[in-house]
Amino acid sequence: MRYKLEISYDGTNYSGFQIQPNKDTIQKRLEDAMMHVYRDEIDIVASGRTDAGVSAICQVCHFDTECNVDTRRDVGYLNSILPENIRVLSISEASVDFHARKSAKNKTYIYNFYTGREIPVYDKFATNIGYNLDIEKMKEACRYIQGEHDFTAFCASNTAVVDKVRIVYDIKIIDLGENLYRMEITGNGFLYNMVRIIMGTLVSVGMGKIRPEDIVQIIESKNRANSGKTMPAKGLVLKKVIYSNV
Repeated sequence: MRYKLEISYDGTNYSGFQIQPNKDTIQKRLEDAMMHVYRDEIDIVASGRTDAGVSAICQVCHFDTECNVDTRRDVGYLNSILPENIRVLSISEASVDFHARKSAKNKTYIYNFYTGREIPVYDKFATNIGYNLDIEKMKEACRYIQGEHDFTAFCASNTAVVDKVRIVYDIKIIDLGENLYRMEITGNGFLYNMVRIIMGTLVSVGMGKIRPEDIVQIIESKNRANSGKTMPAKGLVLKKVIYSNV
């Protein structure tokens, strides 16, 4: 039987989602908890492998097991074993052809940032820029990122992925007040560090280092050296994953 698993986590102190030797990861914690509940080794497949320090409001996974799964009761059982910074939101039966990663139609990430003086209350899930930004210019730059492009210039240079064409359906900057902002981006998929590099490039626009329209040339260059820096992981949060069917 295949099950869909929705989870939420604060990734601050974890070495990403995927299991790694001698590292504390989200997947390891989940699979250890499932071993405790079901007395069986269960492999969890996620919609994507969030990096070290990246959090998720709602990450989607799937797992297969012949064990007796109570989709309501076991949420509480698992959460009683998991640390407080990892929560199971729901468990539901899924069709055998559902795949957490391959069946995903689009994902939405948010990146939180703030300007001015350091504010400890913000610091856990937002990156401090330290100076004022031209937010209107950053919003203008978003228009050039939206659409279907080869995002090689916005991808970590060491990635093994060959096809770097992705579709950004929507990207916007949201003013949350008190110098706190959020970049929200939805796409059919994202390359390694793509969202953090896009955010770094938008910050360069906000600082006046590049013009909004320069985004076009950066995309066309397919050169990582032309885009902005990779922003810290702590501001990045997976918001949701959308599927056409389960």
